[in-house]
Amino acid sequence: MAKFYSSNGANVMIERINNSQELVELCKGKSSGALLKRLKVALATVHPVIADADQKADHVREVKHWLTGLTDAFFQAEDVLDELLTEALRRRVVAEVGGFGGLFQNLMGGNEANKNKIERKMENVVRLLEHHVRHIEIIGLKEYSETREPQWRQASRSRPDDLPQGRVVGRAEDKVALLNLLLSDDETGIRRPALVSTVGMPGVGKTTLTQIVFKDDSVTNHFDVKMWVSVGLNFNVFTVTKAVLQEITSSAVNTEDLPSLQLQLKQELSGKRFLLVLDDIWSESSTEWESFKVAFTDVEEGSKIVITTRNDIVSTAAQADKVYRVKLMTNEECWELISRSAFGNISVGSINQELDGIGKRIAEQCKGLPLTARAIASHLRSKPNPDDWYDVSKNFSTYTNSILPVLKLSFDTLPPVLKRCFSLCSIFPKGYVFKREELVLLWMAIDLLYQPRSNKRLEEIGYDYIDDLVGRSFFLRLDIKMKSFVMHDLMNDLAKATSGDFCFRREDDNIAEVPSKVRHFSFSRSQCDASMAFKSISGAEFLRTILPFNVPTGLESLQLTEKILNPLLQALSSLRILSLSHYQITRLPKSLKGLKQLRYLDLSSTKIKDLPEFVCTLCNLQTLLLSNCRYLTSLPTDIAELINLRLLDLVGTPLVQMPLGIRKLRSLQKLSNFVVGRLSGAGLHELKELSDLRGTLRISELQNVAFASEAKDAGLKRKQLLDGLILKWTVKASSFAPGSLSTLSCDQKEVLKMLEPNPNLKTFCIESYQGSEFPKWLGDSSFNSIASVTLSSCNLCISLPPLGQLPSLKYLSIEKFNILLKVGLDFFFGDNTSSFVPFQSLQTLKFYAMPRWEEWTCPELEDGIFPCLQKLMIEKCPRLRKKFPEGLPSSTEVAISDCPLRAVGGGEGSSPGNISITEPPPSPAESPTLDANPSSQSDIGTSSQSNNDTEVTSTSSMSSLPKNHPLSEEMDQYITQLESSHQHIEEPAVISARFSELISSADLSSILSQSPLRPDLKNSGFGDPGSSSNQNQQQEQLLVPSGPSSDNGITRPSQSIDETDIEYLKVTDISHLMELPQNLQSLHIDTCDGLTSLPESLSESHPNLHELLLVACHSLESFPPTTLKTLYIRDCKKLNFQESLQPTRSYSQLEHLFIETSCSNNLITFPLSLFPKLKSLSITACESFRTFSIHAGLGDDRIALKSLEIRDCPNLTTFPHGGLPTPKLSSILLSNCENLRALPEKLFGLTSLQSLFVIKCPKLDSIPGGGFPSNLRTLCINLCPKLTPRIEWGLRDLENLRNLEIEGGNEDIESFPDEGLLPRGLFSLRISRFENLSTLNRLGFRDTKGLETMEINGCDKLRILEEDLPASLSCLRISSCSLLSEKIAEEGRECVFSIPYVEIDGEVFS
Repeated sequence: MAKFYSSNGANVMIERINNSQELVELCKGKSSGALLKRLKVALATVHPVIADADQKADHVREVKHWLTGLTDAFFQAEDVLDELLTEALRRRVVAEVGGFGGLFQNLMGGNEANKNKIERKMENVVRLLEHHVRHIEIIGLKEYSETREPQWRQASRSRPDDLPQGRVVGRAEDKVALLNLLLSDDETGIRRPALVSTVGMPGVGKTTLTQIVFKDDSVTNHFDVKMWVSVGLNFNVFTVTKAVLQEITSSAVNTEDLPSLQLQLKQELSGKRFLLVLDDIWSESSTEWESFKVAFTDVEEGSKIVITTRNDIVSTAAQADKVYRVKLMTNEECWELISRSAFGNISVGSINQELDGIGKRIAEQCKGLPLTARAIASHLRSKPNPDDWYDVSKNFSTYTNSILPVLKLSFDTLPPVLKRCFSLCSIFPKGYVFKREELVLLWMAIDLLYQPRSNKRLEEIGYDYIDDLVGRSFFLRLDIKMKSFVMHDLMNDLAKATSGDFCFRREDDNIAEVPSKVRHFSFSRSQCDASMAFKSISGAEFLRTILPFNVPTGLESLQLTEKILNPLLQALSSLRILSLSHYQITRLPKSLKGLKQLRYLDLSSTKIKDLPEFVCTLCNLQTLLLSNCRYLTSLPTDIAELINLRLLDLVGTPLVQMPLGIRKLRSLQKLSNFVVGRLSGAGLHELKELSDLRGTLRISELQNVAFASEAKDAGLKRKQLLDGLILKWTVKASSFAPGSLSTLSCDQKEVLKMLEPNPNLKTFCIESYQGSEFPKWLGDSSFNSIASVTLSSCNLCISLPPLGQLPSLKYLSIEKFNILLKVGLDFFFGDNTSSFVPFQSLQTLKFYAMPRWEEWTCPELEDGIFPCLQKLMIEKCPRLRKKFPEGLPSSTEVAISDCPLRAVGGGEGSSPGNISITEPPPSPAESPTLDANPSSQSDIGTSSQSNNDTEVTSTSSMSSLPKNHPLSEEMDQYITQLESSHQHIEEPAVISARFSELISSADLSSILSQSPLRPDLKNSGFGDPGSSSNQNQQQEQLLVPSGPSSDNGITRPSQSIDETDIEYLKVTDISHLMELPQNLQSLHIDTCDGLTSLPESLSESHPNLHELLLVACHSLESFPPTTLKTLYIRDCKKLNFQESLQPTRSYSQLEHLFIETSCSNNLITFPLSLFPKLKSLSITACESFRTFSIHAGLGDDRIALKSLEIRDCPNLTTFPHGGLPTPKLSSILLSNCENLRALPEKLFGLTSLQSLFVIKCPKLDSIPGGGFPSNLRTLCINLCPKLTPRIEWGLRDLENLRNLEIEGGNEDIESFPDEGLLPRGLFSLRISRFENLSTLNRLGFRDTKGLETMEINGCDKLRILEEDLPASLSCLRISSCSLLSEKIAEEGRECVFSIPYVEIDGEVFS
């Protein structure tokens, strides 16, 4: 298996030594120069014998050992060469970047000790290689290059007569399709046979299908002559031609020269319509095929040649006229094939029910491959015992090992570099869908794409490799565009087998340590603990790849500390690929700077707040993934030193600007976002020198462009390789100052004019552009490649560009043009007076949120308008009333929502046949409860958010929590949604005065005042902020000034624009707090670092202000008394909460209070008495918080608190003496309070309490006297090791308790539950991590007549009998219970047969 590593590795290293002048210069010294020559000689000596060693390795143990050792030596040699090349690169960086090169002084250069260290490594590697050279003769290796066909293969090819008797399973459709190809009278025009290629992966049944068709009577009657020749690996024109002739004559052929042989064959076929099948073809040589076809010229019309092959390249080389792809079988067909082989011809329906269930599971494991099904069936034949069948299912890969030689034949014919590329894919788990670009970046990072004589880019070479592997059936494509792929499970097994000890995939925590020879390591995030996974590779000192896969739904397993990372990375200096994606790390360990060979670094979706400057010393870095790093706002200033960087992904990362000098990244191929800084950072002119940019480029914060000429310097028109371009301006609420209208930095129309792209562009988007019209280039017919255009939030535009002139445009979306009145003929034609057909290719047209659009004028064309239109969507266009456009194709699907055009839609047979009309949603007053279906949100409604920079991801770290999430998670998402909902808002600050008379305040309200619905904190039902119901509420509830309305509910203009009507404002600059809008209702103050206190008169001056959000105001020390209803405080660590909340101050109106990572040293006690109307309170990560204080003599009716959440407060120890005087409290969540010793006293007295969650409170050891309150419905106790459920808790008496969850601890429990423990009305029960639990106590379930759902997790010693389970159970979920899983695998579903729904480790039995 090591042949492909060794052969390809030797070639690449020799090429590098020969072609790197820098390397030669670096090794000029006497000792290093001599070592380099010895290395080259050793490589050149072993290379010719590697093929022979690979052939013998499977049979000769000494050869296998030698080859494995040689491969390991080659890897070490590559590491040494890479260190030398890195030093050469360092010197080039210093020379090219100049002063920036100072960061490299500690890397290698000038350090004699480091040079000596490399020489010692090189000496050791050379000696190791020379040791293997000396053993070449000893083990009898010789130079050999021919690919040998295995003996088993030479004798195993079947002929049509070998086809088994009886009905063939499946393939009915395939048979008809292939028959049609053979029996059709294709006219080739030159009297040659039509060539049909039957293609498919090994074992899919190409030969069997062809045999079926070959023997069909209709084929026999149609052709005069039929011939079948099995060819195999070596396609020799003479030999194959001779075999064809012998098939016709049925006698020996003595002719020994090819021309005579071809003439004789031609004579035999003269005047005969023939069918020739060439089975199992491998030849990719077009020259061989041309030579072979000489005998088949001037033949009878209708003659056919059929070839079967695994390889699309063969079809191309043979110039196939038709290609038929044989598909995988269905699971049902695989089961039928298995059952027929195992049981004979008895029907599937009469098979034993238990065997039928196991057999169907085995059939699914075959993944549609008939060869696998037949191989498995051979093991099951005459074995009616279910245990045998269970064993096959459990050890499926073991029983399919015999198939691997069939697949390996394909592998053996691959070029060495493709072998190495394919084998690396063994690090992907079975069923893993990988992206085209993702795989190429990984190949590139470990130097598998090196071709010094090729003019192609590395990425293009990688794409060619993927195409080749797809064509050879190693990868299965999942889409037409060839962007997503998967490997068949057997191909995955093959990759694993061929990669040997050098690739390792860890899919659970059962393996303590990986082999020391491992170079590429992957593991499952969802199944492997991060610390254990990383510790397991500590001994693999030459590791090159760390690649986690599978993102779990919870976050518990994604914690990764610097304590684990730092020593690990320090030891793994050979790393090329490192992914820390989705791990909750806030900073990079310093040991990362020692990874000099690192080429691929994935930090996406982490919590890093800055990228240290030492990252810029990683001069080999090619790929840097920083998408969705929501706390990262800047890049290192010395990023120009990453001269090999080819891809920089910044999607969803809120950068403020690009660093100066980014233009020096001349290797950069893809840049997802270029952020224009305000008066600092890189300007647009730096884009000019990034001439190789391709893919999609987003340029954001264009409002910061100071001069229009700067936009011209970006040189977009010369960037021919760009496929997509997004131009984005941002309109910020914080720029508002009452009494004056802010001016823009420069004329945006001129900026957009200068940003004219290259005509090769395919997709184009403009967002939040504030010019009044578009430049002439937008809509020019010279842009004949543009297929998609989106124009969004262009609030000052009074006309649309002539997009009808774009000949290839297929998708067009027009969104949020707030003052556009008319769409006229200019939209179709512009200045074009020719007979050009507008929108000749358009398939999808969307109009969304056009509040003033009144008129749509369409041309009258002979063939109708929009000739190819498939979908027309119009939403939230309340004034568009006139006649529905005529002349649309009858097949067009039309969806109209919130638009009166529906009342007059259609026209005398010209309207489309499929019109969908959606009534407008009711106003909040009409709809007190909203239960929206997710499907009710139209595509248009969400399309405007598709270009947001920030990806919002909502995940729950507790799988046990109910869908109504706790407060802090909800409020975080609320803040995010609040910000994003205003991201595209039109601000008065940028509305030109000449348009002000066109816009009424009522119209503006729909733009300026849309605010998400605040969290519904009633009782314990917080409402899932991610649900469609909440989203619809947030979209539909408007905080708008009152104004007259028409009868149909459409607000009419009542007054000219008034800046005081703004109700939501986000402020990031202290100066904007001096004069706030009069009617302000919600104020968000963010990152005002110099702000120490808020104005004392804030509430008096703004009586409508009821919501205040304070985020990252690091200097804020106090705030005044207010009439607020909602107060959110986050990252305000200097805030003195005790001083701000004096008894003399009034907070009588406050209903919702959220405090997170604030009040670092002063929130010791929380004065609950000062907040009589407080309904919800959340305190998170406040280290000084210890307890609550209650004013003496406070009546029970004085505190309205309904929801209490305390998280991550390590110094919370107790609750007030006597308990909490909160009779309305309905929900409590206590999480990660490590020193909390007791729950509130008199807990039973909280009669409104419905849900109680206690999580990670290790010192809690008892329940307060009196037990739990009687109305409790949900109880969750997780990871509290001292809280063991007892009879004394009184759970049995809780008649309202419906949901119970207990996780962790309980180490002394062997049987659960005790009799009399569980309440009678319990509906769902979840138990997890009961380490010593061995049995379920049936007596404990005797009275739980309503228990319907039960989940058991992580109870490895548990065994179950059917009689142990309650009879009422309708749903049972079991996971990570090893003995239980084995028992069910052995006994089948009989132990759970009476339960309608059973799920075991993700597999459903229902």
